[in-house]
Amino acid sequence: MNDGKLIFITRPADGESLCRTCYWAHMQKGYRESEEATFCCFGPLRCVPFKVRDCTDYLNRTLPTRKEMEEIALIIPTEPKRKVGGFAGMGFVTEEEDLVSTME
Repeated sequence: MNDGKLIFITRPADGESLCRTCYWAHMQKGYRESEEATFCCFGPLRCVPFKVRDCTDYLNRTLPTRKEMEEIALIIPTEPKRKVGGFAGMGFVTEEEDLVSTME
């Protein structure tokens, strides 16, 4: 059933234009249902005289962008799980430990 389009997932209810949730759309509505003007701002500004079902340039404005997601992300600092490299702690004395013991 899914034809591989993202638009299929984000399609609005039957009869509503896809432009209602598109980032690139500029819509003006009057008091009557017939008083509605839709313009697409992707590329050169152009009038859209009909309700749009599918669009190749559709960008859902109800979903946050990657930048917005990065701004609200909670950064949790964690220590790396790596062990210290080398032979320290295995019965061998490091140069720093040797210097400290000779200074005492």
